[in-house]
Parts: sequence; C-alpha cells; structure tokens
Amino acid sequence: MKILLTHRYFWPDTPPYAAILRSIGNGLAEAGHDVSVFASVPSYREKVKSPRREKLGKLNIFRCWVFSENKANLPIRILNVLIYCAALFFAVLRHRPDVVTASTFPPVLAPWAASLAARLTGAKFIYHIMDVHPEVSRYSGGRMGKGFFARVMTWLDNQTLRRSSAIVVLSEDMADTLRQRGLGDLPIHVINNFLLEDFDNPTPSEPLPKENDRPVQIIFAGNFGRFQDLPLLTDGIARCLENHPDLELVLLGNGADEARLKAKWGDHPQIRFLPFTPFAEAKKIIAAADIGLVSLTPNIYRVSYPSKMLTYLGLGLPVLALVEPESHLAKAIETGKLGAVPAERTAQAVAVALEALLENLDMNGKRPQYIQDWVRENSSREAAVAKWQKIIEEVSGN
Repeated sequence: MKILLTHRYFWPDTPPYAAILRSIGNGLAEAGHDVSVFASVPSYREKVKSPRREKLGKLNIFRCWVFSENKANLPIRILNVLIYCAALFFAVLRHRPDVVTASTFPPVLAPWAASLAARLTGAKFIYHIMDVHPEVSRYSGGRMGKGFFARVMTWLDNQTLRRSSAIVVLSEDMADTLRQRGLGDLPIHVINNFLLEDFDNPTPSEPLPKENDRPVQIIFAGNFGRFQDLPLLTDGIARCLENHPDLELVLLGNGADEARLKAKWGDHPQIRFLPFTPFAEAKKIIAAADIGLVSLTPNIYRVSYPSKMLTYLGLGLPVLALVEPESHLAKAIETGKLGAVPAERTAQAVAVALEALLENLDMNGKRPQYIQDWVRENSSREAAVAKWQKIIEEVSGN
C-alpha cells in the first residue's frame, strides 16, 4: 500500500506531532507499506535543519520550502500557510498514493487541500484531528471562531469531513463535538496519541532514585498558553505549599502567561521556573517528578486532548487534571485510577484534589503498576499503530 503522511511539521522539527507522525510512519512501514512523508523544511525552532529530500529508515521524506517561523510576524505566518497548502495539494497529485493523511495544522486549510487532491487522484483520505476547528477558536475566543470567518471555516472543514474515508480523533469528547455538526454517520475512530519517542536517544527514561532530601515534585510541562488556565491551577497548588515544605512546583516551558506567572510566583521558594527544553531533556526532568499537571480552560476538552497527559502517564506519573468532571478525560482518570480531578473549577478544589493525591503518593518514588498497565493497553505506540494499520486496511478494502 502506498501511503502519504502529511503535516506542516515533521521530525526533527519540535512540535509533538512531528515525532508522532514519524512513529506512525515507522510502524506502517514495518508492516510492509510504502510510506512517504510530506512536510515543510524545519521552521518551528531555530537551528533545526534537514534536507528537502531524505531517506529516514524506511520512510521517504519530502519537504517544501517555507520562510523561517516567526510568531510575531503575522504576514509571514500567513504566507507560510499558503505556500505549504499549495505545495501539499500538488504533492498529493504528484505522488498519487493509495492513502493520504493530513492533520489539523495549518487548521482547516491543509486537510481541505489534501482531501481535495486525494479526491481528484482517487486516493482514500484519512483526517487525523488533533484539535477540532473552528470550535477550538470559539471556546478560546480566537478570531477563527467568530462571525463570517467561523462560518467559512466550518463550511470548508465539513467538506473535508465528507471527503474522509476515516476520521481519527483523540477522545470521545472530540468525537461528540464532530457529531454535533449534523453531518450524519461520520467514519469516526478514536485513537489517542502516545508517549513521544526520543529518536536521538531511544533509551527509556527511568525515574531518579528517591533521595531523602529531594522534594516531592509536581510538574507542568508545556505551553503556558491561553488554553491552560495556569493562573487558577497555580493558585490552588500554592495553597498546599505552606503545609508541605517538602513540596516543589516546577513549571517547565514558556508561553503567553509566562510573565504573569513569574510576576506572581517568581520569588516563591517552592516554585521553580525552567525554560523551554527539547523533548529529550524535558523527558528526563518529567521522569524525575512525582505528579504531572494538566489544565484546560472551560470547554477545551470538547475539541482537544492534552498530549502531556500521555507523556506523564507514559513515564508513570499520576496526574492532577483541572478539567470538567463530566468530560470523558476526567472519567478515564477516575476509572483508571490515574490521578485526581478537582470537583469544581476553584483554587480550593484544586488544593483538595492535590492533597488527596499526596496522601496516596509512594514517597519512595515507586511508579504505580496500574498506570503502566493502563498505558500499555490504551496508549502505547504499538497499540496505536495497530489501530492505524486496521484503519488503513478498512479504507483500502484489503
């Protein structure tokens, strides 16, 4: 089977999906498929370079040129979207694969272009949805979720959904959001992501031995952005610090709320800020912690799934998740005994949930076996690739 996987970013670019796509591609290639990847040249972070064409193991990699990414330069970002989407459309026409995939970056336009080209060439199209657009913008207050622009984006995305032979989402919450569009019986599959592979250093990270004088570490790793509601989360955790002098909160990353958080907590002796770190190093820091933090602003669980959740669980950490209790995410944490969810969205409820986790924490740093069992059964790379392989067989009729 000739498969073309596509996304704006691909390894060694640093967004999580860049590594996820390589893992999926490797798994499909190991199953005997002829797998190619189309992306742009690395541009998400500086000093990451790769050739326009290369052979990476069994994967054939093709990259189009774009300008270096600059988040402060909106015209360049828009131009890069147009360059990539046009190049993607013609790449599908040129490669004429049996199966094409596309994910949700650039939002709406990239999957629309890939699905249209797939329809023209007779290829089957698989839509891999990391975030449901434009609904994610509506819940977060972004421009894409308002007025005429939102209606156009929904119209385009509905075309992509109708052209899809399979639609892969990360959670039942996301699946429910798509069903609410009223498009009928969509071919939706739920396949969650998995712990990112470190392709430069494949040796798994092990938790550091627990030393008597090492603090109990609670860690948030990722983007300090508008979806995370970190001010509320940190307010709740801070309520526990005075009663637990051996407790330390580590905030690893950067983002829009960084200055606000540092202004309030930068001098606190039990709160430590660490800068953005490449995944290989970040994984070691996370593996040394005791509790992982997940936080989403209201309703975001309906349109997205926090990838850091699976990073924490994959490294054996229980999770404190600030998310609506009625969400499938919260129910999975409860039924799988994977951590704790505050009963309501208040700082006091966060503190209560954290205290419950601390009471059951193994102070010797031993990872709960049931978390490892849950990951192996529900969110391992092997389980995810097996599900992808089954979908490929279904859409191709083999």
